[in-house]
Amino acid sequence: MHAETLIPDAPVASIAVDSRTYAIDRAMEPLRWVFRWGSLVMLVAMVTLPFLQVVAREIVGSPLIGAEELARFMLICTVFIALPYVAAGGANIRMEEILSLCPKRFVRSVKLVTAIVAIATFATAALASLVAITSNLDNATPTLGMPYWLFLGAAFVSFTMTTTECGIQLIKVLQDRPLYVSFPQEMEPEEELDLPPEMKI
Repeated sequence: MHAETLIPDAPVASIAVDSRTYAIDRAMEPLRWVFRWGSLVMLVAMVTLPFLQVVAREIVGSPLIGAEELARFMLICTVFIALPYVAAGGANIRMEEILSLCPKRFVRSVKLVTAIVAIATFATAALASLVAITSNLDNATPTLGMPYWLFLGAAFVSFTMTTTECGIQLIKVLQDRPLYVSFPQEMEPEEELDLPPEMKI
């Protein structure tokens, strides 16, 4: 029996459900996993490179050539690769306190419009990134010679995946399901922690 049959249709609300709850989220889970861990790897690299540069310059006396350029690339990739993860989890800035005071039908209409506008916006950004890639195939960074399509490719992949996530949210709005997902790795442990008495509330 599928999880869909175990959980009744929920109202459109700003809650997050386990990413394994619905079939569409289970299908997307492997791809989301790649984006989550990819952004983490980029973040670690972005933090590590300046540290290594300081050590190499101040202690070893031989700075790493192109470390700043590579760190900037990692920063760009971190932001772009993490964007679909933010959209899927509903971690972006929202002003839903006001919406919660409105009638359910109005809230549903707003969420429909929001999802449609988001799809159009990110799809346009993905198309613009693709056009920029084709226009900069011969350009590269001055120090390391990194081709510009690497930077623009991160934007294209990010915007394409975010468009897909917004499309999934549109489907969920139409089905009156919660829009956002949480991931098993983010769940609180079910068992109580064995804390000392003075730390317990």
